[in-house]
Amino acid sequence: MSAAVIVVEFDQFDFVPEMNNTVELALTRALNRTADRSRTRFARAAREQVNFPASYLSPSSKRLWVKTRARKGAFHTLIEGRGVPTSLARFTKQKPLAGGQRHKGGEIRVSVKPGRGGTIKRAFLMRLKNNNVGLAVRTNGEAPRGAYQPKAIGKNLWLLYGPSVDQALAAASDGGGIFDEMTPEAMDFLEEEFNRQMELLDG
Repeated sequence: MSAAVIVVEFDQFDFVPEMNNTVELALTRALNRTADRSRTRFARAAREQVNFPASYLSPSSKRLWVKTRARKGAFHTLIEGRGVPTSLARFTKQKPLAGGQRHKGGEIRVSVKPGRGGTIKRAFLMRLKNNNVGLAVRTNGEAPRGAYQPKAIGKNLWLLYGPSVDQALAAASDGGGIFDEMTPEAMDFLEEEFNRQMELLDG
């Protein structure tokens, strides 16, 4: 499991005055707003690398989410990206056929990278536990060539997977980029939001 982290220390910011109840509340709110905004930016960056459905990376899915929120006395947030490989079934528009039938030609079309696609032969979609769908392929005994972490589920039968969310985030980073603790953009937003919250509280 990988994570992109925003960490804050009191002396890190010139704009934070001497701490009191009002300042603590404003900083807490500003940090959480910054974390939510950063999570949205991370999701957009991940989807530019991998063809995840938008709903797959929604906050409620907990595949890319603000795991730890700032609170009084604990001024830090943690944004976490799921490290589990993603079923290749997420990357096809085809649906499982009734009675375990195969699709025409025994092929499944997938698009893992935005704007790029391909077909997998001897493949089909199957229902799994908890109403999930998997993309399976039959082989002549060996593991599927070129497959990423295939999982054997029967004789000559394998489930196929694609990149995890944290892999997509890593691909989106440029020498650390998206994993920087605080980017200049996030710092600017945090300062603006802190000042806005202070004005509201001083009202």
